[in-house]
Amino acid sequence: MVDRTKDTLRGIKAVIFDLDDTLVLSTVDYAKFKRLVIERIGALGDDPSEYSPNETIVAIVSRYEKRMRQSGVSEAEVRSRKAELDRIMDQVELEKVGDTRAIKGAVQLLEDLRSRGVKIGVLTRGCERYATAALLTSGLLELVDEVECRNSTTPAKPDPASYLRLVQRLNVRKEDTIFVGDHPIDAQCAKNAGVPFVAVETGDVPEDELRKAGCVRVFRDVGEMTKWFLGLLAD
Repeated sequence: MVDRTKDTLRGIKAVIFDLDDTLVLSTVDYAKFKRLVIERIGALGDDPSEYSPNETIVAIVSRYEKRMRQSGVSEAEVRSRKAELDRIMDQVELEKVGDTRAIKGAVQLLEDLRSRGVKIGVLTRGCERYATAALLTSGLLELVDEVECRNSTTPAKPDPASYLRLVQRLNVRKEDTIFVGDHPIDAQCAKNAGVPFVAVETGDVPEDELRKAGCVRVFRDVGEMTKWFLGLLAD
């Protein structure tokens, strides 16, 4: 079988990475993260039984936003409540950020890519303080050109807006980028943005689910993909 991957990715100028469980081992307590958000949604007057801690935080917050609008909550109040939920998430993210460590091979991969003129972006749903601290503590911050975090103005992934804004900040075309992540949300973001997706198994999603989500390749971790990336760049 002819491998068309190299044809698809020839001319790559930037690689955009998810952060947690892709470049770094996440220290975020996501169970607490979601529990506190659901509790606050209940305190704000919605029915907490409509939300499950087994869902992604993306699904929880998106449904709450939709339900607020359906119930006639003003846009100003929607923004205010979302900002309140963001503050809860920020606090949980920062609790153990000092323990963040890079995934094996991450430093070498970023160094190798940058040495060949490839720009590095990080796209995360984490807040800016968390992302900066996690990258600094893990020794990756100086190897990253731009970081796009959760914010109040740009819809987060899987909406493509944050990816496309990061591409613009990197001063490259989206056609010259590839997205690397560990979750179907990342795959959906790549699909929505119209870019290739490469998956790693360092999160909690099994390989078969990652393949079903749609990806060019699946690797055990970012360290394992180094040789593959360098092979693409050598052509």
